[in-house]
Amino acid sequence: MDYRYETDDSARDFHRNRRAFIILNDELLFLPRNSALSHYEFCQMFNLDRDEFNSLCRGYYFDGRVVFYKDNFVYDETLIENALHHLPEICLHVEDNVVCIYFGQLPEQDFALDYFYGWYINGDIIPTDSF
Repeated sequence: MDYRYETDDSARDFHRNRRAFIILNDELLFLPRNSALSHYEFCQMFNLDRDEFNSLCRGYYFDGRVVFYKDNFVYDETLIENALHHLPEICLHVEDNVVCIYFGQLPEQDFALDYFYGWYINGDIIPTDSF
């Protein structure tokens, strides 16, 4: 199963509980609250092809964590820069001033979070390497 484009029923409950978003043309767009849609299903509303979808920064907020990725749940320096630029707006939208920042997920390990970047605390981004 290619989780970028297919969503099994067991993931739908998680999708309903997260606050998912995409960054499209430098605009932050949130999926509707309590939506069981995947990012890919949501992006079909914008007529994006798979290549366009795979290049998007997307992610979600859940339980004090913001997770960013693109393509097959990976990240790179460009994605990190773009994500951090939009992080204050995301935190404002989800009404949380203290979040842990993650990049990437590992589908082969039950979607474990990949890279812990640091924290967003009251408007400040604090990378783990700043200590």
